Amino acid sequence: MDAVTLAILKGRLEQIADEMDATLFRSAFNPIIAEAHDASHGIYDSQTGETLIQGKSGLPIFVGVMAFAVKAVIEKVSAGDDLNEGDVYIFNDPYDGGTHLSDFRLVKPVFRNGAVFVILLL
Repeated sequence: MDAVTLAILKGRLEQIADEMDATLFRSAFNPIIAEAHDASHGIYDSQTGETLIQGKSGLPIFVGVMAFAVKAVIEKVSAGDDLNEGDVYIFNDPYDGGTHLSDFRLVKPVFRNGAVFVILLL
């Protein structure tokens, strides 16, 4: 991949993550989320669960544990079912990327040509 294409893809992925941030903050009823931006979002590799891009407006403290949440979903799903279009996993397990009781994770696979392309995390 050439440098120009890479820069374009990087910019687009960053914009998607930033729009995830903006949508949640704009639509949240809870002032902790809407005003303090007590949340983070990211786009993750569908095979390894590693962070590809994270939103710039969220709290960086969550970024350290969010990859664990994605990896936990990949491991649990690969042990039984497959990821399917329309699936969304919600949990707050402290051993799998949860931080405290009021925090939860939404993990959603995104498909392209019938295969998981990336995984989004709120």
